[in-house]
Amino acid sequence: MNTDYESPMEEWLAVLAELWTAVGKPIEEDRLKVYQKALEDVPLGLLELAIKRVIQENDYQVVPVPGVIWAAVKKELGNPYDVKKAIEDWLDDKWYMLINKYIKQPVEEKKAS
Repeated sequence: MNTDYESPMEEWLAVLAELWTAVGKPIEEDRLKVYQKALEDVPLGLLELAIKRVIQENDYQVVPVPGVIWAAVKKELGNPYDVKKAIEDWLDDKWYMLINKYIKQPVEEKKAS
């Protein structure tokens, strides 16, 4: 799924499309657009976690509605009162982790020399 030529939106949509694959249903373009609009504020990494949770917990051969996915997003975030703020904090944490991994690490290695 993660190839160099896919755009970020294609990758995001591919994660979302896993809902249809998991229940053995063909992907419906109109319905996928509705889900895209309903979930557009969910970043890719968080969407991956939420979709995985939904697939694991889905007992029926139907594609869960966007509200079920939002509930999974909230669970991944620890059931916050303010979901928008929690998503911003989640993104900040991921950004901070990347900065530490790719920027600060080489500086620390230079200091150790």
